[in-house]
Amino acid sequence: MEDNAGSAALAAESTGLDKRRLNTWALLCLFSTLSLVAHETDDQNMKRGENIWITTCAALSLAFSALSCIAHVGNSAMSSLFVGTILEGIVALLLVGLWAGALPIIMDPSNGLAQMYVGKNRDEAESADYQATVSNANLYFTSWGSGVCALVVLAMYVRERLGGSGGMGMGYTSKWYLLMLASVIVVIESMRFKSQVCSLDGGTEEVTCSRNTYGLATGIVGLVVSFLISLFSSLGKDSALITTVAGFVMAVLYTLCAGLLTFENGPATYVGNHYFSAWAGFFISFAVFGSVLKEFLGVGGGGGTSSAAAGESGEDVEMDRI
Repeated sequence: MEDNAGSAALAAESTGLDKRRLNTWALLCLFSTLSLVAHETDDQNMKRGENIWITTCAALSLAFSALSCIAHVGNSAMSSLFVGTILEGIVALLLVGLWAGALPIIMDPSNGLAQMYVGKNRDEAESADYQATVSNANLYFTSWGSGVCALVVLAMYVRERLGGSGGMGMGYTSKWYLLMLASVIVVIESMRFKSQVCSLDGGTEEVTCSRNTYGLATGIVGLVVSFLISLFSSLGKDSALITTVAGFVMAVLYTLCAGLLTFENGPATYVGNHYFSAWAGFFISFAVFGSVLKEFLGVGGGGGTSSAAAGESGEDVEMDRI
């Protein structure tokens, strides 16, 4: 009886994960379609090589995500060959790689595709105060939507394959992956601002470059910490004390980061990647800290559905306490 109950619980959990991946694959298909249309209708895509690369990336993402949706629907031979197998993992990894290569080109303000540089008239101010801002909202948001969906699909697949059913669940792990993504963007945008604006004579004020340097340091710390925690979380090897401390440190760092970067004299006062990534790091770090603090203190619902299922069989799925 216990074996049958355990098998049923595992089957139900697997079905739930497959449905969530199907929804994410469908969103990826939608965002890929919209980003392809947005790019092809943009009058700024003049550079032939970059235009071909972005078009190819969006088209491949659309094709692979559409096929993945088909594989997840029904019980065909394609489903047995794809869903939950190494093939699905390879496709997800390929799409993450494609968008990781396309997004820096799309978001580079010097290309004028999704973002562009704006500044003050040098005749009216001591410095131009250049900053990147969104110039094509459709391409900007749909490209990021595609990249995030590809990363979420990969995170779901990795956690399932590694058997990380313990800990606080997939939602908690995904937050660390998203914090890692936000940190990567902060690092890239801070480095880009340093090389393209701070290096110019009169490009911006010295205090702005100093704040940008703090953002770069915060992004690097966030990237390292979130990568390590998300890896152990995917393996189901969470440590309540370590993740609580890490969540608190990231919340403090990103509170200062968002304040210094997006308020007066900051390098990200205009709406763009730098602005969104700083605030994303702020909100995600507090969401992570709140979740892990409740688990550490034994407050709230714990690990969700998987915890409840395992609790019936007397298994301990809470994070390791040290």
